[in-house]
Amino acid sequence: MPSVQPGPSSPRLVPPASKLRHARPGIVSRDAGNVADILLRLPPATRRDAFKNQITARERPHVMTEVERATGSLYGLWRDTPSGFVEDVLGESMWSKQRRVLDALVDHKRTAVPAGFGVGKTHLAARAAVWFVNVYPVGTALCITTATRFRQVQRQLWPHIRKVVPRAGLPGQCDTVQYKMPDAYGNDFVAAYGFSAPANDEAAMQGIHMSHLLLIVDEAGGIAPMIGHGTNNLLTGGHAAMLAIGNPAMDDPASWFEELCLEGEDPDEQTTITLPISSLDSPAITGERVPYCNDCPAGVARHSLAQHMPDQDWVDRTIRSYGEDHPYVIAKVYAKFPKGGGGLAIPPTWVEDARDQDDPTGPGWHRLCDLGLEGENAEHTVREGAWVRLGVDVAADGGDEFTIYRCVGDAVEFRHASAGADNDNQVTVAEKVLEEIHAAQRLADALSSPHKVRVKVDKNGIGHGVVGMLERWADNGRHQAQIVGVMVSESPSQDDPGAVMRPWTKRDEMWLATRSLLQPDPSTGRGRLRLLVDRKAATQLSTPKQQFNTGGYTKIESKKSMTSRGMKSPDRAEAILLALYEPEPLVQPRRRGLLN
Repeated sequence: MPSVQPGPSSPRLVPPASKLRHARPGIVSRDAGNVADILLRLPPATRRDAFKNQITARERPHVMTEVERATGSLYGLWRDTPSGFVEDVLGESMWSKQRRVLDALVDHKRTAVPAGFGVGKTHLAARAAVWFVNVYPVGTALCITTATRFRQVQRQLWPHIRKVVPRAGLPGQCDTVQYKMPDAYGNDFVAAYGFSAPANDEAAMQGIHMSHLLLIVDEAGGIAPMIGHGTNNLLTGGHAAMLAIGNPAMDDPASWFEELCLEGEDPDEQTTITLPISSLDSPAITGERVPYCNDCPAGVARHSLAQHMPDQDWVDRTIRSYGEDHPYVIAKVYAKFPKGGGGLAIPPTWVEDARDQDDPTGPGWHRLCDLGLEGENAEHTVREGAWVRLGVDVAADGGDEFTIYRCVGDAVEFRHASAGADNDNQVTVAEKVLEEIHAAQRLADALSSPHKVRVKVDKNGIGHGVVGMLERWADNGRHQAQIVGVMVSESPSQDDPGAVMRPWTKRDEMWLATRSLLQPDPSTGRGRLRLLVDRKAATQLSTPKQQFNTGGYTKIESKKSMTSRGMKSPDRAEAILLALYEPEPLVQPRRRGLLN
């Protein structure tokens, strides 16, 4: 290897690394040690350039052995350059924002990253974990990862870690949420692990000590204040750092993550830095030149890293779906913290949490697909004896969508949606509803439900005729379900003057009833529903605004108002609401006396 000419970015390695090729073993060790010593003294960028361009592949093992002798780690050269470790050791490609975030971990105790959708935040957090535990001596460094729920730890972050470690040939092995490395005595040392803590467990972030400690808080927007503030217990003394990364909370104006990000934006703050990454920073939008992707499996056609990032079409579609000022857009596109939740009837995080609910298991619970019913292929669980109900939103005058959703106990699932001329024919619509009634009855029978299938239908427009036909078919014995026609513009059947939210119409009552079912219980942090619905339905549920009239009654934004600001009619959402809404008691009260 020719000796390197001195220069600001390429200083001469003394002695020249090329001497290592022909020297005797003792001299190799001495010269490699000198080279390692010089490399360790260089700035990160210069060191990486010298290591790659001035030392041959044959010489590198000798140099790295001496680096290990000096630092206690084979990868000690990359201790102050996490992005260099990802590119040089893991062999992966990165873009500018990712490099900046990773390298901030070296100089700051707390790095807060409010991130938009699809910018690789979990991918980034996994690489930070692998870097940290490999650049220090085994037994002296520990990485802890946490998130709002254990499922997020287990299924989002750790699959990345489990893939990276063996692929890069790094020491040790990973199981579900642990990374074990052999120490100097041949024992397995847990260098990294993942966990989640209950929102009110103050002791969860105590009693963990290590010479070098990295705490990674993934999905940081949902971390409870007590857990978030408890992270300070881990960042005291020694060398400790934290990476908090995730989407901004959409409806929590006083979240711990927002507080941390505001702290990092203070120019006088020295230990905390905030580095936002919005979806608009994506190289697919900015045109930033990025390397080819090195993370996809072999056999995938060569492509730019930008191909994995959000593009302008995704941004435009998201804004059209939700509206420019919707908390979802503010948080997941612009990576900012919405103020006041946007006055929405149902906060979007309540909907997302309901979509992410785990399926209950155990005695009395059955997977729907295991019941042996024709056409029932879904894998979520349903409970023995559950009440089966349908909600039907009939397209007014044949417009918009004709939609049907089914509620089985706490599980709400999509059944049908169609648009077009067929919806003009009330007979065709009624026959489709009848088909779903028969499927619901078979399910109710299989679950030994003690209640009749109940079908709530919006009577507006041709829905009135559909209700009439379904009622007649019930009288003729074509089905056994209870048919309930709902005129959503009517006043609610009951009014509670002492209620915090008093609905003005039945439509408002439907929205508020579903809101209460989705609202998280303070003791568990979860609502009472599992939403097995598509993204379009989820979007519609969290789009209408909540308003008040002059009498103090609660009103939900009208379809006309939503249309005027570019939103579509929430037909799917209102079919869900109808499935859950009960304007009439299950058992009618008995009349007393002949005159009552």
